[in-house]
Amino acid sequence: MIKKTSLSRRHFISTFPLAAVALNVDSTDAKESPIPSPDYTIPESGFHGREGNKREWSGDPRSGKVVFLSHCILNQNARMIDCADFPAMFEPLIDYLQKNQIGLIQMTCPELYCLGLGRFDVRVGLESRAGKERLERLLDDVIFTIKEYLFQGFEVVAILGKEGSPSCGVTRTWLDERQQDGQGVWIRELKKRLVAEKLDIPVLGVADHEQDDAIKWLEEKLK
Repeated sequence: MIKKTSLSRRHFISTFPLAAVALNVDSTDAKESPIPSPDYTIPESGFHGREGNKREWSGDPRSGKVVFLSHCILNQNARMIDCADFPAMFEPLIDYLQKNQIGLIQMTCPELYCLGLGRFDVRVGLESRAGKERLERLLDDVIFTIKEYLFQGFEVVAILGKEGSPSCGVTRTWLDERQQDGQGVWIRELKKRLVAEKLDIPVLGVADHEQDDAIKWLEEKLK
């Protein structure tokens, strides 16, 4: 008689490394319909890029400046287990942006969107075919939003990524079980799209405990 044993997903993957790839590939393609991309050609909706929908925005007190932020800069609750450094957000950086009247656009967390809160093996998941398809939808939304703000005459000051992240690291990322120089999967793909769309938006990495470096960079940029 064979004794049955129960393996956790983590233990299974550590025992059989190739299983990580298999578990992150969508095996239900035949049963599930793909989630459609947003349709930005809906009539009567103020379609992006239409000259008739261009507005003059100087009639109210808005600053006309925005930054795009990695999700966890504003919400530490989205980070992987045991990885949060603060209760809620990057307070020094957020305080600086608030005092300087910069609008905050929080990008969706690509890891949470693709892999959930209880995630692990982040790069394997994001680099899988199913992960890449979900990332493409996020990229479409971010690029559309950037282009709309620029079309309407706003300044997109920067895109702020989270240093050390396997998805949002700009110059430092988590790879091969350690922190090292490199880009996260999301930032890498976002930069490719920025180049393809000819969008000259600076992408800056923000380290958890070195937020003053980012603040100094922003001070120079906003002069």
